[in-house]
Amino acid sequence: MNKILVSEIPQLVALITREITNREEKKQNWAHFKRRYNKELCEILGVDPSWGIPAGSLIGFDIDDKKNLILLNYSATAHNLLHEIEGGWTPMLRMMRGLVYSFEKPGEVNGVRLASRGFEKFFNQSELPETGLDALSAACGDRSLLCTAKEDGHMIEYFLHNRVLCSTTRGRLETPSANAALDMIRRTTFIKAAVISKRYGHDLLSLVCEFVHPMTRVHVDYGDAKKLFLLEAYDVNGDAISRDALRAIANELPEYFCLPQAMWMSLNELTCEINDRSVHNREGWVAMIPAPAGGMRRVKFKYIAYIGEMVKSKLSYKYLMNCIKNERLDKMLITLPEEIRVVAYDMVREVEEAKAAGVASDLGYKSLYTLYNPNEGGQEYFRTVCRDYYRNS
Repeated sequence: MNKILVSEIPQLVALITREITNREEKKQNWAHFKRRYNKELCEILGVDPSWGIPAGSLIGFDIDDKKNLILLNYSATAHNLLHEIEGGWTPMLRMMRGLVYSFEKPGEVNGVRLASRGFEKFFNQSELPETGLDALSAACGDRSLLCTAKEDGHMIEYFLHNRVLCSTTRGRLETPSANAALDMIRRTTFIKAAVISKRYGHDLLSLVCEFVHPMTRVHVDYGDAKKLFLLEAYDVNGDAISRDALRAIANELPEYFCLPQAMWMSLNELTCEINDRSVHNREGWVAMIPAPAGGMRRVKFKYIAYIGEMVKSKLSYKYLMNCIKNERLDKMLITLPEEIRVVAYDMVREVEEAKAAGVASDLGYKSLYTLYNPNEGGQEYFRTVCRDYYRNS
């Protein structure tokens, strides 16, 4: 039984629903609520007040008063700030990744029940000290690791509530992709999955899938494919069901679910794999790594070509030059995923080196023109940015 999910987070649900029971009340009262109950939120979430971060800013939630459901998720602020704080990602905050609870009476812990859950928050390789290559090497050695393909869609949770099949993304109870995912399976499909789980000794709570659909396209092109990759399933206590039970669900319901590709690789083999520049149109792998406190944890490894696609969609030299010129570089880059942030600072170094070369020669700002590539857009505007950056930074 997962104590955090079953015993501790229900206290947070009771605290929130003491004053907020619908989306309109959230809109009107959440800002005041976070200030008023900061002490209680710090205690529940394990936030140290010395961090100087209001605890309420680290979480978000969605609430449906018709269904008496509340969804809890970590916030963008948590993603931007907690990486820099040792121990910032507390056990409670790591669990805040698409948690859905039902509640009977607002403000009361009795009647709060876990309705669905997604994965615990997990991180990219080198995103935190604990996922750096040295730390992972110490944990893994030469052992083979179970690695599953990281598909590039939207995470969807399926669950039954009041005998009705529901779906959600990790951020909101109702989204276009969550609604579209409801067309992929039926209530009877979920019930069949529950029957299969029961054969293996599990009372099924929720199914976690990667939903691939033309409307969910990110960087990997799946064409017109519509698929549900079955990633995990959880029981009523919030614990993952066995791998055998998960495989049985996919094997016995192949018209609805498929399992992602799985391979056994050592850390060294996995690192070589993701650095293979010939691999395109794939996101990466999720490896099961031994955790310091025992058990296993997930770590994401993304292909270098995929990271390149992420960079192209988010970064450009002209964007970075404008950030430097306007003295907002660190403020803007802290919002990027860690793997993109590393690349961004490499690009900043290239900009600074190009400027230094111009200062040391007769080229001046023209030395920055060599950074141009088609991803920068119009060449004339790019050169204008180069001149402004050179003269004003």
